[in-house]
Amino acid sequence: MKDFSKNVPRETLEKFRVYRELLVKWQKAINLVSRGTLNDVWSCHINDSLQIVPYITARKVLDIGSGAGFPGMILAMIGGFDVICVDSDKRKTIFLEEVARLTKTCVTVINDRVENLTNLDVGVICARGFSNLSNLVEIINSFKSSPIGVFLKGTKVKGEIEDASTLFDFRYELHDVDPSKKIIVINSVTRKNAI
Repeated sequence: MKDFSKNVPRETLEKFRVYRELLVKWQKAINLVSRGTLNDVWSCHINDSLQIVPYITARKVLDIGSGAGFPGMILAMIGGFDVICVDSDKRKTIFLEEVARLTKTCVTVINDRVENLTNLDVGVICARGFSNLSNLVEIINSFKSSPIGVFLKGTKVKGEIEDASTLFDFRYELHDVDPSKKIIVINSVTRKNAI
């Protein structure tokens, strides 16, 4: 995988370091990420999140099912985006608030279900490991601001596209990141008429 950190300022790299330490510390109490990825937080989570930056085309970004904060917290740390991280698990939003406080990162953290936030004016919705594409496309469609979706997906994404296409019309771009990871960018979503 390409290293996306080459142009990241030293201050941001320091935020990433603090973030990693907090992730390892909090993982002992709550399940934030897969335990097998804790030895390589940089590649598995931070760098993985950075790879979506070229596809974020609006300033206001909503990270749904944010969990440990990937990719939303990373986008907030690098700056240039107004990021909202939303998760329904109160423990995870407390973790994200602590990360934001200790790294002095400007980010909004909301403890709620995304279905309750469809009036938010956002330009991009992003997610990583949150849900299948049909659900993600339905979430995009429910927002009045007509955001685009930028999602990190695995090798089964083509099947997910087929499934979502039975319910919705949408345009998409699929970008290969490495053999096991894809980025899908979705826009122009409309629900198909029921027969």
